[in-house]
Amino acid sequence: MSKIHLHIANETNQLKAVVLGIGTDQGKPYDINPVAKMHKEEGTYPTEDDVIAEIATVETALKAEGVTVFRPKNMPNQKQIFTRDIGFVIDDKFVVANMKEPVRKAEIEGIQHVLDQLDPDSIIEVPGGATIEGGDVLVHHNHVFVGISKRTNKAGFEFLKATFPDKQVIGLDVVVSDDPKKNILHLDCAFQPVGDKYAIIYEDGFQEKPQSIYDLFGEENLIKVNQQQMNRMFPNVFSVSPKKVLVEEGFTTLIGALESRNIQCIKVKYAETSKLSGLLRCSTLPLVRA
Repeated sequence: MSKIHLHIANETNQLKAVVLGIGTDQGKPYDINPVAKMHKEEGTYPTEDDVIAEIATVETALKAEGVTVFRPKNMPNQKQIFTRDIGFVIDDKFVVANMKEPVRKAEIEGIQHVLDQLDPDSIIEVPGGATIEGGDVLVHHNHVFVGISKRTNKAGFEFLKATFPDKQVIGLDVVVSDDPKKNILHLDCAFQPVGDKYAIIYEDGFQEKPQSIYDLFGEENLIKVNQQQMNRMFPNVFSVSPKKVLVEEGFTTLIGALESRNIQCIKVKYAETSKLSGLLRCSTLPLVRA
């Protein structure tokens, strides 16, 4: 079995290898986040068949771009859709997330066959007491943005600062609410770099103005979205390269904004999966970018 040589320096470089979630054998409906709970109560929760079909379109799109796609091994009655949360790569290190929700901790077992292809010295375990989920961690060259939320705590942020002393690790407090229209589940629901100099941002998703983002990107390079667009998860696209981004096909306003900046949009249907409070970035765990 050949080894996987991890390399993630940012969110947008040419994607080479990724772990894409699966939607089979999900078990009981989620109610561990406000959006999924709302859809469960309103009878609009997505069917397993719809989720499987939507993820399949993403796999097809990624393979068409020459990306090596790994999939979790199926674990009955276990949701394995949002692989981003269970682990993440910074440079050449794989950090095994410490999930806040006990029901999700077993998901890492589904990608053990991927971890077995890594150098054991490249795998970092998060200590007890520190919670970190990959949706709260965004790598941007020498900077690592960490959303401090219900899912990732201050101890998790401090652990990343200590573990990556050569990086500027920046903590951003996001809005946490029981109201599904206001809650920011993870940082990547309110902010994400795209292209070679841009970022999508929902400004009201932070407890205070994230000045570091404005300083680093420049206000003129921020693609701002409103609350309704955030609720549809506009920031949660997934970059295949600086010039190509996977986008939910219904995000017409965002597609126009990206295309006006010479970023090609690969449109996929993902509206049903988004009802679980996750979209394209949430479903993908990049291992290697150029």
